[in-house]
Amino acid sequence: MTLVAGRSAFHEVRVARIVQETPDARSFVLDLPPSLRELFRYEAGHFLTFQVRLGETTLARCYSLSSAPDCDTDLQFTVKRVAAGRVSNWFHDQLSEGDALRVLPPAGGFVLRRRSNRPLALFAGGSGITPVISILKSALVTTERPIKLIYANRDADAIIFRDALAALAARHPERLALVHHLDAESGLLDAERVRREIAVLADAEFYLCGPGPFMDLVEQVLHAEGVPSDRIFIERFEFAAPAEADATFASGGGAAVAPATITVHLDGATHEIPYAAGDTLLQSARKAGLNPPSACEDGYCGCCMATLLRGEVAMAQCHALDDDDRAQGMILTCQARPRSGTIEVRWD
Repeated sequence: MTLVAGRSAFHEVRVARIVQETPDARSFVLDLPPSLRELFRYEAGHFLTFQVRLGETTLARCYSLSSAPDCDTDLQFTVKRVAAGRVSNWFHDQLSEGDALRVLPPAGGFVLRRRSNRPLALFAGGSGITPVISILKSALVTTERPIKLIYANRDADAIIFRDALAALAARHPERLALVHHLDAESGLLDAERVRREIAVLADAEFYLCGPGPFMDLVEQVLHAEGVPSDRIFIERFEFAAPAEADATFASGGGAAVAPATITVHLDGATHEIPYAAGDTLLQSARKAGLNPPSACEDGYCGCCMATLLRGEVAMAQCHALDDDDRAQGMILTCQARPRSGTIEVRWD
């Protein structure tokens, strides 16, 4: 699961080393103190959530670990600069070796399924390679599974981890097939190219990470070719804008009659707090002066997760929850809005 008890507190960790991977992508190696090593144990594919102060605003962002727990001693994450990205630009322009970062322990559901012996087909686009290379490295040292990586980029200069991937392919020629797709040479990846790449992978498990249109295309082709959903694993970095989330809520996600109050259990105390129509449960708790755990507020990191004890809610995004979490009544309070007249929630 994404986040477990005791993992919702931010910790201060210093940057040991910065590696320039491409002109617009950097890897950051963390100097993890011995006291945090057990708490920061992770699985291949996990991400870290960072809290960054920009002027009077505190923002949280999630970045995938590009190191692998089974073969790397360093804890490393990678950030690609986004033109209008306030936090990604801060990481590139302001952060130096020796600086401290506020970070949550590793989390995420996009992880290598270790009990399977099926071949692995990995599709990565751009910075989507960050969790994929972690999964790739772990699979190579902990399994005997054949692996194919299809990695799409704008051009050769945009290939993150180009040398590391080439070295892995040279070291494991009998198991790893590395396929680069460059838009500048072949045009955008299309459905026919995807079909050709998966033609001999009927029994594989598929891991997808990259830009939304890239993953939508690959997922559509996989379904069209009869690949069942339980063999397709997707990590999304893009989320609905607030207006889209509001539209989701207005089109059937909200309660016909919003509750006047909601019951909140937090830090051993019970609170009956006012509810204003349209607010998320997290917003309501904050307005009432409470301070429940939260971080990214995109439905991604899981820090705000709570147990729904009574009532129903609608969530615009819930990438941090898996089927087991939902079955246990877990919700993301940064996304959850009431869909019934009675709501009771407990932050664990």
